[in-house]
Amino acid sequence: MEGLQKSTYGTIVEGTGAYHAAESYWLRILLVGKSGCGKSATGNSILCRQAFKSRLRAQSVTRTSQAEIGTWEGRSFLVVDTPPIFESKAQNQDMDKDIGDCYLLCAPGPHVLLLVTQLGRFTAQDTMAVRRVKEIFGAGVMKHMIILFTHKEDLTDETLDGFVTHTDNHSLRSLVQECGRRYCAFNNRASGEEQQGQLAELMTVVRRLEQECESSFYSNDLFLHAHVFLSGDKSEHQEAYRCYLSKVRQEVERQKQELKEQEVSWVAKMLYRVKPCMGLHIFIIVCGLILIAILINLLITKGN
Repeated sequence: MEGLQKSTYGTIVEGTGAYHAAESYWLRILLVGKSGCGKSATGNSILCRQAFKSRLRAQSVTRTSQAEIGTWEGRSFLVVDTPPIFESKAQNQDMDKDIGDCYLLCAPGPHVLLLVTQLGRFTAQDTMAVRRVKEIFGAGVMKHMIILFTHKEDLTDETLDGFVTHTDNHSLRSLVQECGRRYCAFNNRASGEEQQGQLAELMTVVRRLEQECESSFYSNDLFLHAHVFLSGDKSEHQEAYRCYLSKVRQEVERQKQELKEQEVSWVAKMLYRVKPCMGLHIFIIVCGLILIAILINLLITKGN
């Protein structure tokens, strides 16, 4: 295993060209979710070692994107942990850099986006995190998403499938459908055989996703820009990086606008479908009122 070194873009593999030479063959897993959801602890569980800094707290410990390497049945994989960029108010002067660095570590694109959320605690913050994922990476990224529930140990007499099937959380049920019902669960305190078993379950879902996507990874214009930047002339590094971050800002804004337009279009379609039904209901109600009025009139007439 090669060493790891800190770079401008987080943590990457040491060695001339080592990262880029191997990137086409590695399985790339990007951890996403709200702050404090357990992304780093989940990354450690996947790697079966303490690679990412993790603590039990509601706020994120991770401040920059970080990538670590693991292996599973002879295949190398890259796990990328992310800073708090999926919050509704996640706007600061370093946001473009944080998003840009995340793209750089995942270039040319992730095979899997692993949405981390606590079992039984899917809240409005999680829903907002999913929206931010779409804004940052594009709505098409949902085809590569797997939901990972932490706190698997809380499943006592119920299976994970049973929990997902019978949950009364409509937002979660909708998300599960949007993700093609791809999910699994971890106990991030597990070790040994239990930890290996969890990883095996995750990799089973990953293989299913790869079959559905024909082994392709997710990419968009920004991942292409990131790939070009990493392959570019290092003599003009700073200027190229500023230009790259400018593209990050523009593309994220464009994707946010596209998402809004898609939502407006969806609402318009729903209203169009509902409108004929509403007209029919109104017609039935009016006919009913007319019938009641006629009956009342007949009763009054007979009474006289």
